Amino acid sequence: MTKPTVFMYSGQGSQYFRMTRELYERHPRYRLWLDYCDDIATPILGSSVVDTIFDPARGKGDPFDSLADSNAALLCVEYSLTRVVQETGLLPDVLLGYSLGEITAAVVAEVFPLETGIAFAVEFARLIEERTERAAMLAVVGPPELPARYAGAFADCWVTARNFDTNFVVTGRVKAVAELQSALEREGVVSQRLPVNYGVHTPLLDPVEERVRELIGGLGFSPPRIPVVSAASAGRVGAVTPDGVWDAMRKPVEFSRTIEKMTGEGDATFVDVGPSATLATFVKYILPPGSGSAQESTINRFGHDLKSLSEFQERMASARG
Repeated sequence: MTKPTVFMYSGQGSQYFRMTRELYERHPRYRLWLDYCDDIATPILGSSVVDTIFDPARGKGDPFDSLADSNAALLCVEYSLTRVVQETGLLPDVLLGYSLGEITAAVVAEVFPLETGIAFAVEFARLIEERTERAAMLAVVGPPELPARYAGAFADCWVTARNFDTNFVVTGRVKAVAELQSALEREGVVSQRLPVNYGVHTPLLDPVEERVRELIGGLGFSPPRIPVVSAASAGRVGAVTPDGVWDAMRKPVEFSRTIEKMTGEGDATFVDVGPSATLATFVKYILPPGSGSAQESTINRFGHDLKSLSEFQERMASARG
C-alpha cells in the first residue's frame, strides 16, 4: 500500500526576501503561477508581492517583517509551489497547516478561493498591526521543561509553538523577550529572534478577536476537497469553521504532537511546500529511528532552487515506482 502524501504549509517566520528567486527567473510554470497570484494580491495589498519579495535593495538576511506583505507573500509562494508540484503528477492526500499555513491549506483544499485567502491574510495582518501592541518571537533550542526550570525568565512570555523535543517558540512583549533572550544566553541556551513583531498565538491578539471573527464569518466555506489537518488542534478538520480559523491564529501550535498523532495512525511522506524547509526539518527530528515515514522539502533557504526542486521530483518519482 502506498504511503499517503502530506503537503505541509509553514507560517510566519519561514519567509525571507528573494525566496524562490531562481525559480521565478528560470522556471516558467512557477513564474506563471506567482504572477497569477500577484495579479490577485496587488489590488488587495496596494503593491506587488513579486516586487516586494525580489526587492533588489533587500537581501536574504534582512528581516521580512511587514506582516501584511509577508502574509501575502507566503500564501502566494506556497500556493505557486503547490501548483508546480501538482503539475508533475504528485497530488496530496492530506494537507497540514502550521499557523498561517492553515490558510494556504484551506485554499488548496478549495474551502475558499485564493483571492479570499489572500484578502483575509492581509486584512488580518492589518488589524493586528493597527490594534495590538508590538511583540517579539523567539525560537529556543532546549528541552520542553526549560520554561519551568527558568520560570522567572519566562514569566512574561508564552510558549506559542512546540516543534520537536528540543525546539519551541516563545512570544511576548518586546522588552520581555529581549530580557528572556539575555537570560537564556547567560545559561548557554541557544535562541534566535524570528521576523515576527506581533503576538500571534498569545492573549496579545485578543483585542482583534471580535473583528477577526466578523471577517472570518463573511468568508463562506466549502467542504475541503482534500483532507486538512490543523497543527493547532492536532487533528483532522472535518469542516473549516470561524472557530477553527481563529484557533489556528490564537492557540499555540502543537506541531510535534500533530506529527506524532498522524504517524501513530500509519506511515506517511511529509512534503514541505514552503520556502524554507522548516517543517521538513522539524519532522526529521520528530520521526523515531527506523520510522516508515519520511520527510521531503521542495526548496530551502540555501538557494539552488531548481536543483532542489528537480532532486525532490526525482526522489518522489522513484518512490512512486
